[in-house]
Amino acid sequence: MTTPRFCEQCGSTLSASANFCPNCGIAVAGGVPITRAAGGTTTASGSQRPGGLQGALPWLIPSVAVVGVIAFAVMSGRPDPNATPLMGGATGGIPAPDISQLSPDERVDRLFNRVMTAASAGKMDSVAFFAPMAVTSFQALEPLSAHRRYDLGLIHLVSGDPAQSLAQAELILAEQPKHLLGLALAMRSAGAGKDEAARKRFATRFLESLQAERARALQEYVDHATDITEATAEAEGRSTGSKPWAGAREGR
Repeated sequence: MTTPRFCEQCGSTLSASANFCPNCGIAVAGGVPITRAAGGTTTASGSQRPGGLQGALPWLIPSVAVVGVIAFAVMSGRPDPNATPLMGGATGGIPAPDISQLSPDERVDRLFNRVMTAASAGKMDSVAFFAPMAVTSFQALEPLSAHRRYDLGLIHLVSGDPAQSLAQAELILAEQPKHLLGLALAMRSAGAGKDEAARKRFATRFLESLQAERARALQEYVDHATDITEATAEAEGRSTGSKPWAGAREGR
């Protein structure tokens, strides 16, 4: 009886005279494969490209190369063109706020809070970066309410321009002479501009108006309650005015 033969590659039964496996094409007694290998592909010349890892190598190598290039770009600091833009050193690589889809009011609020938060943290390089963007955003809201003029004045004040800050305060007071935020802004702007006499005049007006104005409970007084408390302490001489703002507006 003839002993059965089996292919060492795929286990298929072989005839006694077979030189090649009829299933996978591997040579079993010399020669080269002449049939299509399982999972393989036939080249234009009729030679076989085996399946599995070896057959995948010619296509796998370019893919690995692409991954390598991307990894190199990341490690070498080359930016991904599809990534969210990052601000420069002035903001410590913090992603820029995406304000493109916001309404004008939302845009102003977002930039106002960014500037005031940076100022409260002492990050004046970030203030210098974002303040011009914030000032420009207010132009879309003209004519400005007293509330918005105060916000704009604070941007000028914390970015080192007390003259522009005082100009906004005076515009508020021209319409509402006893407005607490207008008086607080004028007092602080005069102080920042080293005009002590003017600072004292505005402080006196602020304290004279304080009780009656607070009773009006204007929304801007609610939003800037901390600012008014700080200004009261400054006007009464209980504070040096070293912190002429109280950060981002409450409720935003």
